[in-house]
Amino acid sequence: MERTTAEHRAAVEAWRATAPGNDHEIFGRKLKTEKPRHRDLSELSALLAMRGRPTGVLEDSDPAEIPTISTNWRIVPANDNQPPEEADGFGTERAVEYDPSLDLVEAEIEHLPVRHRAEPMILHGLSWGGRMEKEVQSIPTGGDIEYGIHVLERVIDGEKVLTRHKVITRIGRLRFSDGSQTEKGQKLSIDGKVVEADMPMPVGAMLRCREKSKRDKGGDADPSGSNFHYRWIVKGRVAQPPKLHPKKEERVEISKEDARRMLAEAYANTPVLPEVKRYPDGFPCGPTNLRQLFIGGRKGKKGESGSQAWQDIFTERENRETFNRGLDAMQDAHVRILTEAMSAKSLGELGEARGYRGRHAIDAGRRLLRAANDNFNEAMKLAEYAAEG
Repeated sequence: MERTTAEHRAAVEAWRATAPGNDHEIFGRKLKTEKPRHRDLSELSALLAMRGRPTGVLEDSDPAEIPTISTNWRIVPANDNQPPEEADGFGTERAVEYDPSLDLVEAEIEHLPVRHRAEPMILHGLSWGGRMEKEVQSIPTGGDIEYGIHVLERVIDGEKVLTRHKVITRIGRLRFSDGSQTEKGQKLSIDGKVVEADMPMPVGAMLRCREKSKRDKGGDADPSGSNFHYRWIVKGRVAQPPKLHPKKEERVEISKEDARRMLAEAYANTPVLPEVKRYPDGFPCGPTNLRQLFIGGRKGKKGESGSQAWQDIFTERENRETFNRGLDAMQDAHVRILTEAMSAKSLGELGEARGYRGRHAIDAGRRLLRAANDNFNEAMKLAEYAAEG
């Protein structure tokens, strides 16, 4: 039998007037008013303290994991006044440094005496018969210059003709090719792989040119500022790379006892020991960026710090000493109960380890655990009071 919307709403309102107020009353079940089985165990703060005990306390049992320490730097964004185009990802991707640098090239040719010579006019080759602009060449006339001979090989009317030309091979510290030099490089092979090869250098090419990545995107633009800061703090000099002389002698392996015996004999046979030289403090020859030697002053990715702050280390040490003082003030039996409770599966296991069985083991485990908890709380209060004094 179908009913209208008004009749359905009236039936729902009539049922709602007599329906139970809570869902559990629909099936007529009553809630248990008794305390749960493991009553009063939620008040055992000693178990939580033992689980989160400081590192280094009771290492014979399972220690708590070392918590991750976040950075001590402020999270407030710095006003670096970066241009908007760099902030949007349109900045410099990679900075490349060339050797020899442009400054060195300019310094070598700045005071070089030269004379200028203009090339003769030639036709441009266009339809309107125009002329090209004159090319002016600078020819050195003196200075620290070294010349060489370039042999040009040509074939004229089926005959091989050799022509010798005078070329510049050195200007100061800059070296140039006379056509007979080669340098290591890379090229594509027939199968498309990159292989090492000796690349012939054309006449006039500058030799010993190198390039290296000075700064990738996200790296430090110039470490000289931070290097100066660390030199100002430490007051030390930077060491030079040592000159290594390879030795062809075979290495002799000896034990620690033999080494100590040989050292003692050397001391005994030397009446006057050589003077001990003490060098001033300084930095090692590497890395070039001294900031990499001071990990604590670096800020890692995603808010991570390079190392723990001294406040965190001091607090962790004080907590460990306070915890150890509290455990020393407790009875050995109570400390053993708390330690076993960290790995016990039930209260009955604590009671069975002390000779109880069945229901008596559960009651004994609960009683022993509560007694150990009360003893732990009292001992920790005394330890904290002693630490404050």
